[in-house]
Amino acid sequence: MQATTNVKLSILGMLDLFPALASIVAVGVLSVLTGLFRSQRDAPSLHLHIAYAILRKATTRLTPLQLQLISPLTDVVYKQYARSAKFKPETVDLGAGAHGHWIGNKNAKNVLIWYHGGGFCLPANMGYFKFLESLVASSQKSNQDLAVFVLTYTLAPGAAYPTQLTQAVAALRYIVNNTGRKPSQVLIGGDSAGGNLVMGVLSHLAHGHPAIPKLELSEPLAGAVGIAPWTLIGEDHGDREIYSGGDLITPAVDKPWSSAFLGGSDKDYFTSASTAPKSWLAAFPVKRVLILGGGNEILLPAIEDLAEKLQDALPNVELFIGHREGHVAPVYNLYVGDNTETLQGKKVKAWLREIL
Repeated sequence: MQATTNVKLSILGMLDLFPALASIVAVGVLSVLTGLFRSQRDAPSLHLHIAYAILRKATTRLTPLQLQLISPLTDVVYKQYARSAKFKPETVDLGAGAHGHWIGNKNAKNVLIWYHGGGFCLPANMGYFKFLESLVASSQKSNQDLAVFVLTYTLAPGAAYPTQLTQAVAALRYIVNNTGRKPSQVLIGGDSAGGNLVMGVLSHLAHGHPAIPKLELSEPLAGAVGIAPWTLIGEDHGDREIYSGGDLITPAVDKPWSSAFLGGSDKDYFTSASTAPKSWLAAFPVKRVLILGGGNEILLPAIEDLAEKLQDALPNVELFIGHREGHVAPVYNLYVGDNTETLQGKKVKAWLREIL
C-alpha cells in the first residue's frame, strides 16, 4: 500500500549546503536593495520582500533532501510549540509512521483536521501551529467549540504516493471512528500540498482509491478548506510567463517536488483534482468548501480554475483571493516573523464562524 524508498542525502549533497547557503544569504542581501523599488506585484512590505526572496532561493537552490536536513520534523516542531504555548502535547499514533497532534481541547464539539503543505517534502514549521492556534482562539471568542488535529505524514522522497494520502485518510478515519464525532462535526483543511490531500481525501470518500481501505461516512463532512491547493502537479509551466517576485516559490520547484511525491506513479484524479471531470467532483461528500489564494502567487490561475470547477459541480463553494498576498501567506508570514493578520486568515476565521 505504501511506496517507500531508502533515500539519503549524499556526502556531496551535504558539502553542497555550504555554497548553497552562501548564495541564499547573498540573495537576501541583494533583496534589501531591490525592495526599495517594489511594485503592486511584489510583497507589500520590505520585511516580506526580503523573506520571500530568501525562501524562493532556498527552495530553488536546495534539493528536498537538503531542505529536510536543515528543517526540524513536524513532531519536533509540535513539541516546541506546545512548550512555548505552555500546554501538554497530545499526540495520537495513527500507525505506519503517521501521527496526529491536538491543538485546543481534544474534546471540543467540532474538529478541523489539518494537512500541512511543503510540496510533500517539507515538514510543518512553527507558522502552522501559530496559525491553527489562532483559528481555535477565534472560535472560542465566538463561543464556538473547535479543536485542530494536525497530521504528521511521511515526507517524500522517503515515501511516495499513495503513502501521504493513505495517512491523510487515516487521520479522518481516527476522528470519525474513535472520537465519537459525527461527520457533520468534522472539517478537513490544508494548504498547498495539504490542499492536494484535502481533494485526495474527498476523492477517496467519493470514489475509493484502490490501494486505500474504504471509509464510509454516514453523512457529508461539515466543510473543506484549501489554502492555495496544489492540485495541478507536475506541470512544465512553459505555456505562460510567470512573475515570481511577489511570491515565495517559483515554477522550478514543481518538477523535483512532484516527482519526489509521485515516485514513478502516474498522476490521477486523486493527485490532480484539477484534471478531474465534473462528475468526479460532484460526488464529494462535503457541505461547504472554501478555496483561498494570494493575489501575487504563481499558482493563482490554477487555484481559480479549481474553484470554478468545484463551483460548477457542488453547491456552497466559495473562492477568496487575498490582495497582494503570497503563497500560503497565513502560515508563511508568521513563519518569517510577520504577525500582521492576512486577508486569507481573516476569511478562514469568518468562514468557520458561519458554519460551526
